[in-house]
Amino acid sequence: MLLPTSQLAAVPSPPNLSSRSHGANQLIPLLRSCKSIGQIPQLHALVIKAGQDRNPLVLFKMLRLCSKLSSVDYALQVFETILDPDVYHYTALLEAHVALASPRSAIELYSRMVGEQIPPDAIVIACVLKACASVSALPDGRQVHCQVVKLDLGRERRIKMRLMELYGRCAQFEDAKLVFGEMPERDAVAATILVCSLSDHGLLEEARAVFDSVLDKDTVCWTAMIDGYVRNGLANAALDLFREMQGECVRPNEFTVVCILSACSQLGALELGRWVHSYVGKNKVRLNSFVGSALVDMYAKSGSLEEALVVFDEMEEKDVVTYIIR
Repeated sequence: MLLPTSQLAAVPSPPNLSSRSHGANQLIPLLRSCKSIGQIPQLHALVIKAGQDRNPLVLFKMLRLCSKLSSVDYALQVFETILDPDVYHYTALLEAHVALASPRSAIELYSRMVGEQIPPDAIVIACVLKACASVSALPDGRQVHCQVVKLDLGRERRIKMRLMELYGRCAQFEDAKLVFGEMPERDAVAATILVCSLSDHGLLEEARAVFDSVLDKDTVCWTAMIDGYVRNGLANAALDLFREMQGECVRPNEFTVVCILSACSQLGALELGRWVHSYVGKNKVRLNSFVGSALVDMYAKSGSLEEALVVFDEMEEKDVVTYIIR
Protein backbone atom coordinates (compact mmCIF):
# COMPACT_ATOMS: atom_id res chain seq x y z
CA MET A 1 0.00 0.00 0.00
CA LEU A 2 1.04 3.63 -0.48
CA LEU A 3 2.47 5.23 2.63
CA PRO A 4 0.75 8.36 4.00
CA THR A 5 2.80 11.54 4.09
CA SER A 6 2.99 11.41 7.88
CA GLN A 7 4.98 8.18 7.68
CA LEU A 8 7.48 9.22 5.03
CA ALA A 9 10.00 10.57 7.51
CA ALA A 10 10.18 7.16 9.18
CA VAL A 11 11.27 5.45 5.98
CA PRO A 12 15.03 4.81 6.03
CA SER A 13 16.95 6.39 3.17
CA PRO A 14 19.81 4.50 1.52
CA PRO A 15 23.31 5.47 2.64
CA ASN A 16 24.57 8.89 1.53
CA LEU A 17 21.21 9.89 0.06
CA SER A 18 19.26 12.48 2.01
CA SER A 19 15.64 13.23 1.17
CA ARG A 20 16.21 15.88 -1.52
CA SER A 21 19.88 15.58 -2.38
CA HIS A 22 19.39 13.26 -5.31
CA GLY A 23 17.56 13.09 -8.60
CA ALA A 24 16.58 10.55 -11.21
CA ASN A 25 20.18 9.57 -12.01
CA GLN A 26 20.65 8.36 -8.45
CA LEU A 27 17.18 6.87 -7.93
CA ILE A 28 17.07 4.75 -11.08
CA PRO A 29 20.08 2.56 -10.12
CA LEU A 30 18.41 1.95 -6.75
CA LEU A 31 15.20 0.87 -8.46
CA ARG A 32 17.14 -1.41 -10.80
CA SER A 33 19.05 -3.08 -7.99
CA CYS A 34 16.06 -3.68 -5.69
CA LYS A 35 15.41 -7.40 -5.17
CA SER A 36 12.88 -7.42 -2.34
CA ILE A 37 9.17 -6.71 -2.62
CA GLY A 38 9.26 -5.31 0.90
CA GLN A 39 11.57 -2.50 -0.23
CA ILE A 40 9.17 -1.20 -2.88
CA PRO A 41 7.18 1.08 -0.52
CA GLN A 42 10.44 2.40 0.94
CA LEU A 43 11.82 3.22 -2.49
CA HIS A 44 8.54 4.79 -3.54
CA ALA A 45 8.60 6.95 -0.43
CA LEU A 46 12.14 7.98 -1.32
CA VAL A 47 10.99 8.92 -4.82
CA ILE A 48 8.27 11.12 -3.32
CA LYS A 49 10.63 12.73 -0.80
CA ALA A 50 13.09 13.49 -3.58
CA GLY A 51 10.39 15.27 -5.55
CA GLN A 52 10.67 12.76 -8.41
CA ASP A 53 7.10 11.43 -8.20
CA ARG A 54 6.19 13.34 -11.37
CA ASN A 55 9.25 12.24 -13.32
CA PRO A 56 7.96 9.98 -16.15
CA LEU A 57 11.19 7.98 -16.38
CA VAL A 58 11.40 7.34 -12.63
CA LEU A 59 7.75 6.28 -12.52
CA PHE A 60 8.32 3.95 -15.48
CA LYS A 61 11.24 2.32 -13.65
CA MET A 62 9.05 2.08 -10.56
CA LEU A 63 6.39 0.24 -12.53
CA ARG A 64 8.98 -2.10 -14.05
CA LEU A 65 10.29 -2.86 -10.57
CA CYS A 66 6.79 -3.76 -9.36
CA SER A 67 6.37 -6.02 -12.38
CA LYS A 68 9.73 -7.71 -11.84
CA LEU A 69 8.88 -8.45 -8.21
CA SER A 70 5.30 -9.57 -8.96
CA SER A 71 3.64 -6.69 -7.16
CA VAL A 72 0.86 -5.75 -9.57
CA ASP A 73 -1.36 -4.25 -6.86
CA TYR A 74 1.33 -1.74 -5.92
CA ALA A 75 2.05 -1.10 -9.60
CA LEU A 76 -1.61 -0.18 -10.08
CA GLN A 77 -1.45 2.25 -7.18
CA VAL A 78 1.65 3.89 -8.61
CA PHE A 79 0.07 4.01 -12.07
CA GLU A 80 -3.03 5.79 -10.76
CA THR A 81 -0.83 8.59 -9.39
CA ILE A 82 0.56 9.38 -12.86
CA LEU A 83 -1.18 12.48 -14.23
CA ASP A 84 -0.54 11.80 -17.91
CA PRO A 85 0.56 8.19 -18.40
CA ASP A 86 2.27 7.56 -21.72
CA VAL A 87 2.73 4.43 -23.81
CA TYR A 88 5.74 3.36 -21.73
CA HIS A 89 3.81 3.48 -18.47
CA TYR A 90 1.01 1.46 -20.02
CA THR A 91 3.53 -1.01 -21.42
CA ALA A 92 5.08 -1.62 -18.01
CA LEU A 93 1.70 -2.29 -16.41
CA LEU A 94 0.47 -4.43 -19.32
CA GLU A 95 3.57 -6.59 -19.12
CA ALA A 96 3.02 -7.03 -15.40
CA HIS A 97 -0.56 -8.21 -15.92
CA VAL A 98 0.44 -10.67 -18.64
CA ALA A 99 3.46 -11.99 -16.75
CA LEU A 100 1.35 -12.63 -13.66
CA ALA A 101 -1.51 -14.31 -15.53
CA SER A 102 -4.04 -11.48 -15.40
CA PRO A 103 -4.90 -11.37 -19.12
CA ARG A 104 -8.39 -9.90 -18.68
CA SER A 105 -6.93 -6.99 -16.73
CA ALA A 106 -4.37 -6.50 -19.50
CA ILE A 107 -7.11 -6.38 -22.14
CA GLU A 108 -9.10 -3.86 -20.08
CA LEU A 109 -6.00 -1.72 -19.59
CA TYR A 110 -5.35 -1.76 -23.34
CA SER A 111 -8.93 -0.63 -23.99
CA ARG A 112 -8.43 2.23 -21.53
CA MET A 113 -5.20 3.21 -23.27
CA VAL A 114 -6.84 3.30 -26.70
CA GLY A 115 -9.81 5.18 -25.23
CA GLU A 116 -7.42 7.86 -24.01
CA GLN A 117 -6.09 8.25 -27.56
CA ILE A 118 -2.62 6.94 -26.74
CA PRO A 119 -1.32 5.12 -29.84
CA PRO A 120 0.02 1.66 -28.93
CA ASP A 121 3.41 0.56 -30.21
CA ALA A 122 4.52 -2.91 -31.33
CA ILE A 123 5.45 -3.96 -27.79
CA VAL A 124 2.00 -3.09 -26.44
CA ILE A 125 0.25 -4.80 -29.35
CA ALA A 126 2.28 -7.99 -28.94
CA CYS A 127 1.61 -7.95 -25.20
CA VAL A 128 -2.16 -7.57 -25.47
CA LEU A 129 -2.37 -10.16 -28.26
CA LYS A 130 -0.65 -12.62 -25.94
CA ALA A 131 -3.29 -11.82 -23.32
CA CYS A 132 -6.09 -12.34 -25.84
CA ALA A 133 -4.64 -15.67 -26.94
CA SER A 134 -4.29 -16.95 -23.39
CA VAL A 135 -8.05 -16.62 -22.76
CA SER A 136 -9.18 -17.21 -26.38
CA ALA A 137 -10.60 -13.68 -26.52
CA LEU A 138 -11.20 -13.70 -30.28
CA PRO A 139 -13.39 -10.56 -30.59
CA ASP A 140 -10.89 -8.51 -28.59
CA GLY A 141 -8.04 -10.00 -30.61
CA ARG A 142 -9.70 -9.07 -33.89
CA GLN A 143 -10.09 -5.49 -32.69
CA VAL A 144 -6.39 -5.41 -31.88
CA HIS A 145 -5.64 -6.83 -35.34
CA CYS A 146 -7.62 -3.96 -36.85
CA GLN A 147 -5.46 -1.57 -34.85
CA VAL A 148 -2.38 -3.34 -36.24
CA VAL A 149 -3.56 -2.66 -39.78
CA LYS A 150 -4.51 0.94 -38.96
CA LEU A 151 -1.09 1.67 -37.45
CA ASP A 152 0.77 -0.22 -40.19
CA LEU A 153 2.44 -2.58 -37.69
CA GLY A 154 1.67 -5.75 -39.63
CA ARG A 155 5.25 -6.24 -40.75
CA GLU A 156 6.48 -6.65 -37.18
CA ARG A 157 7.58 -10.26 -36.70
CA ARG A 158 6.59 -10.43 -33.03
CA ILE A 159 3.09 -9.23 -33.87
CA LYS A 160 2.70 -11.85 -36.59
CA MET A 161 3.71 -14.53 -34.07
CA ARG A 162 1.14 -13.33 -31.55
CA LEU A 163 -1.59 -13.13 -34.19
CA MET A 164 -0.87 -16.72 -35.21
CA GLU A 165 -1.03 -17.81 -31.57
CA LEU A 166 -4.36 -16.04 -31.15
CA TYR A 167 -5.97 -17.47 -34.27
CA GLY A 168 -4.52 -20.92 -33.64
CA ARG A 169 -5.80 -20.97 -30.05
CA CYS A 170 -9.24 -19.91 -31.28
CA ALA A 171 -9.23 -22.50 -34.12
CA GLN A 172 -9.31 -19.77 -36.76
CA PHE A 173 -6.85 -21.60 -38.95
CA GLU A 174 -7.54 -19.78 -42.20
CA ASP A 175 -6.68 -16.50 -40.48
CA ALA A 176 -3.58 -18.07 -38.93
CA LYS A 177 -2.43 -19.42 -42.29
CA LEU A 178 -3.11 -16.06 -43.92
CA VAL A 179 -0.79 -14.35 -41.43
CA PHE A 180 1.80 -17.09 -41.96
CA GLY A 181 1.53 -16.72 -45.73
CA GLU A 182 2.21 -12.98 -45.50
CA MET A 183 5.63 -13.60 -43.96
CA PRO A 184 8.44 -12.95 -46.45
CA GLU A 185 10.20 -16.17 -45.45
CA ARG A 186 8.88 -19.44 -44.06
CA ASP A 187 10.01 -18.80 -40.52
CA ALA A 188 10.65 -21.97 -38.47
CA VAL A 189 9.33 -20.41 -35.27
CA ALA A 190 6.13 -19.21 -36.96
CA ALA A 191 5.70 -22.61 -38.60
CA THR A 192 6.07 -24.30 -35.22
CA ILE A 193 3.25 -22.19 -33.78
CA LEU A 194 0.97 -23.16 -36.66
CA VAL A 195 2.00 -26.83 -36.62
CA CYS A 196 1.18 -27.06 -32.90
CA SER A 197 -2.20 -25.37 -33.34
CA LEU A 198 -3.22 -27.59 -36.24
CA SER A 199 -1.98 -30.73 -34.49
CA ASP A 200 -3.96 -29.81 -31.37
CA HIS A 201 -7.11 -30.10 -33.47
CA GLY A 202 -6.06 -33.28 -35.29
CA LEU A 203 -5.37 -31.53 -38.61
CA LEU A 204 -2.19 -33.49 -39.30
CA GLU A 205 -2.18 -33.19 -43.09
CA GLU A 206 -2.43 -29.41 -42.88
CA ALA A 207 0.21 -29.34 -40.15
CA ARG A 208 2.54 -31.43 -42.30
CA ALA A 209 2.00 -29.12 -45.29
CA VAL A 210 3.07 -26.15 -43.16
CA PHE A 211 6.03 -28.12 -41.82
CA ASP A 212 7.16 -29.13 -45.32
CA SER A 213 6.98 -25.52 -46.53
CA VAL A 214 9.86 -24.51 -44.23
CA LEU A 215 13.31 -24.98 -45.74
CA ASP A 216 15.45 -24.30 -42.69
CA LYS A 217 13.74 -26.30 -39.94
CA ASP A 218 15.23 -26.26 -36.46
CA THR A 219 15.00 -28.89 -33.72
CA VAL A 220 11.91 -27.30 -32.19
CA CYS A 221 10.04 -27.36 -35.50
CA TRP A 222 10.90 -31.03 -36.12
CA THR A 223 9.89 -31.90 -32.57
CA ALA A 224 6.55 -30.09 -32.88
CA MET A 225 5.59 -32.17 -35.91
CA ILE A 226 6.79 -35.42 -34.32
CA ASP A 227 4.84 -34.57 -31.17
CA GLY A 228 1.74 -33.87 -33.25
CA TYR A 229 1.89 -37.36 -34.71
CA VAL A 230 2.45 -38.96 -31.31
CA ARG A 231 -0.40 -37.08 -29.63
CA ASN A 232 -2.76 -38.13 -32.40
CA GLY A 233 -1.80 -41.81 -32.17
CA LEU A 234 0.32 -41.92 -35.34
CA ALA A 235 3.42 -43.44 -33.78
CA ASN A 236 4.78 -44.90 -37.03
CA ALA A 237 4.55 -41.52 -38.76
CA ALA A 238 6.38 -39.98 -35.81
CA LEU A 239 9.19 -42.53 -36.06
CA ASP A 240 9.45 -42.08 -39.84
CA LEU A 241 9.79 -38.33 -39.37
CA PHE A 242 12.39 -38.85 -36.66
CA ARG A 243 14.44 -40.91 -39.13
CA GLU A 244 14.17 -38.03 -41.61
CA MET A 245 15.35 -35.68 -38.89
CA GLN A 246 18.36 -37.90 -38.28
CA GLY A 247 19.05 -37.98 -42.00
CA GLU A 248 19.11 -34.17 -42.05
CA CYS A 249 21.65 -34.25 -39.18
CA VAL A 250 19.39 -32.20 -36.92
CA ARG A 251 20.27 -32.88 -33.30
CA PRO A 252 17.26 -33.88 -31.15
CA ASN A 253 16.74 -32.32 -27.73
CA GLU A 254 15.21 -33.84 -24.60
CA PHE A 255 11.70 -33.05 -25.81
CA THR A 256 12.34 -34.91 -29.06
CA VAL A 257 13.64 -37.85 -27.03
CA VAL A 258 10.48 -37.93 -24.92
CA CYS A 259 8.27 -37.80 -28.03
CA ILE A 260 10.11 -40.73 -29.63
CA LEU A 261 9.96 -42.74 -26.42
CA SER A 262 6.21 -42.10 -26.31
CA ALA A 263 5.94 -43.42 -29.88
CA CYS A 264 7.94 -46.50 -28.87
CA SER A 265 5.57 -47.01 -25.93
CA GLN A 266 2.56 -46.89 -28.25
CA LEU A 267 4.08 -49.52 -30.54
CA GLY A 268 5.92 -51.61 -27.97
CA ALA A 269 9.07 -50.98 -30.03
CA LEU A 270 11.57 -52.15 -27.43
CA GLU A 271 14.69 -52.24 -29.63
CA LEU A 272 14.17 -48.71 -30.91
CA GLY A 273 13.50 -47.60 -27.35
CA ARG A 274 16.80 -49.14 -26.29
CA TRP A 275 18.54 -47.27 -29.09
CA VAL A 276 17.02 -44.00 -27.84
CA HIS A 277 18.17 -44.86 -24.32
CA SER A 278 21.67 -45.46 -25.67
CA TYR A 279 21.52 -42.13 -27.50
CA VAL A 280 20.62 -40.40 -24.23
CA GLY A 281 23.70 -41.88 -22.58
CA LYS A 282 26.13 -41.21 -25.41
CA ASN A 283 25.03 -37.62 -25.91
CA LYS A 284 24.87 -36.82 -22.20
CA VAL A 285 21.20 -35.91 -22.28
CA ARG A 286 20.33 -35.27 -18.64
CA LEU A 287 18.26 -38.06 -17.13
CA ASN A 288 15.81 -35.73 -15.39
CA SER A 289 12.31 -36.72 -14.32
CA PHE A 290 10.96 -35.75 -17.76
CA VAL A 291 13.23 -38.06 -19.78
CA GLY A 292 13.48 -40.68 -17.04
CA SER A 293 9.71 -41.07 -16.73
CA ALA A 294 9.43 -41.54 -20.50
CA LEU A 295 12.12 -44.25 -20.42
CA VAL A 296 10.49 -46.05 -17.48
CA ASP A 297 7.11 -45.89 -19.23
CA MET A 298 8.58 -47.20 -22.50
CA TYR A 299 10.31 -50.17 -20.85
CA ALA A 300 7.28 -50.99 -18.71
CA LYS A 301 4.86 -50.93 -21.66
CA SER A 302 7.30 -52.93 -23.79
CA GLY A 303 7.39 -55.69 -21.17
CA SER A 304 10.90 -55.08 -19.82
CA LEU A 305 10.26 -54.31 -16.16
CA GLU A 306 13.86 -55.04 -15.15
CA GLU A 307 15.19 -52.31 -17.44
CA ALA A 308 12.45 -49.97 -16.21
CA LEU A 309 13.64 -50.50 -12.62
CA VAL A 310 17.27 -49.91 -13.61
CA VAL A 311 16.36 -46.56 -15.16
CA PHE A 312 14.25 -45.66 -12.14
CA ASP A 313 17.16 -46.32 -9.78
CA GLU A 314 19.56 -44.28 -11.97
CA MET A 315 17.34 -41.20 -12.11
CA GLU A 316 18.65 -38.12 -10.31
CA GLU A 317 15.14 -36.70 -10.01
CA LYS A 318 11.91 -38.59 -9.46
CA ASP A 319 8.43 -37.12 -9.47
CA VAL A 320 5.01 -38.50 -8.61
CA VAL A 321 4.42 -39.65 -12.19
CA THR A 322 7.61 -41.72 -12.15
CA TYR A 323 6.56 -43.49 -8.96
CA ILE A 324 3.11 -44.20 -10.41
CA ILE A 325 4.65 -45.68 -13.58
CA ARG A 326 6.96 -47.79 -11.47
